[in-house]
Amino acid sequence: MIGEQYTRHNYIGLKSTDIVIQMNIQIEVPGDPYAAVSIEMNLESTFPENLSDEVGQRLRNGVHGGLSLSGFALLRDSIVVRILELSVSPSPQNFQELNDRVKLGYLLEVTVSGVVESLLRNMQHLSTGEESYHECELPPEESSDDSSFS
Repeated sequence: MIGEQYTRHNYIGLKSTDIVIQMNIQIEVPGDPYAAVSIEMNLESTFPENLSDEVGQRLRNGVHGGLSLSGFALLRDSIVVRILELSVSPSPQNFQELNDRVKLGYLLEVTVSGVVESLLRNMQHLSTGEESYHECELPPEESSDDSSFS
């Protein structure tokens, strides 16, 4: 099974200007008989050399965080996560100060984690036929007594 999600996130007030992160993530569960996680991405064209290693590590942390949150990590299947597209505005070259790089890394990590978690949960529900919101129960309706509104 292959699932893909394109997303755009606007983060307001974290820098002198808003930060916009756009990404396209594809997840493939090839059905191999062993458990493995493969992460594929190409950051050289998006991030300057001095940031690509740091950003790459944050993205990998985000993928593993999303796997853990989704519960998929408990299954016995292999998975391939591909970050097909990633763009940041303003340009990553503007994140030269340590504090700005840490904020950008954190934003990328939590954004990837959320996308991976959401996409995997949806793929799991599709593959099992399980309804996504089966855990949500509405509280029982209380009988209304019109006399309390006098």
